[in-house]
Amino acid sequence: MSLVGATVSTDALGAFLSTFGYNITDLRCEIKDMKLQAAVDVETHYFQKSIPIVMGEGVMYKAGEIPIPHLDKVVKFVKSCKEPNTIIRYVSGMFTLSNGNDEFSVPTYEGILSAQSLSRAKMAISAAQKNGWTKLGRAVLENHGTLEIDSIKDLSTMSKVAAKDSAIKVEININDEMIITAGNSRGARMCRTVDIDSQAKSAPVETVFGQHMPDLARLMPSGSVQYHMGNRSALVLQHMEVDALMILKHQEGADK
Repeated sequence: MSLVGATVSTDALGAFLSTFGYNITDLRCEIKDMKLQAAVDVETHYFQKSIPIVMGEGVMYKAGEIPIPHLDKVVKFVKSCKEPNTIIRYVSGMFTLSNGNDEFSVPTYEGILSAQSLSRAKMAISAAQKNGWTKLGRAVLENHGTLEIDSIKDLSTMSKVAAKDSAIKVEININDEMIITAGNSRGARMCRTVDIDSQAKSAPVETVFGQHMPDLARLMPSGSVQYHMGNRSALVLQHMEVDALMILKHQEGADK
């Protein structure tokens, strides 16, 4: 089996690997176009992003896919590293990280759990990009615009104030306001109004997510994002400054 590998900033690698979601235990990465890229597709969300690799004379660069198992152990090793750059390698079923005199190796596998539906998801995203994000799969996306992601990144207080397992409702009304609400009418509730720049003729929409929504939104890098949202369907967040795309999936029954 051919060697796949590259050198990456240790700090960037640690931040990259640890921010795909609370329910991600493994990861399929790819070294391509001078970047380390990865994407996940699970019940709660889709998330893809990339970081640049270190280039220079004598630095290894071998493009290809890298399946990473036991993501929690990999992240712990990276965060313990002292050298500024880390070599990431995959060959003959073995995943290896090297940092100075320290090395971490673990056998890996092809059936990465977070990537089982990735091919289908990428096909749907490609089609959505071609149709201007008016549809994602069978879901119609009726409201489009931009917002500052930091305005929804610090919503963790909502989950603490509202009852355990409370739904998170996201509504965009006729006044072009995004209102995010945690809780329900029978208990404690918390709301936040978010400034958005909605496109003309965007229809009012409402959708519901599970309590995980604030934690997932916090994974997006700071900056401006384009959003696309449907009624009782997905909320798409496409970063306008860096390579990051998140799709928060509507959780049917979360508001029951």
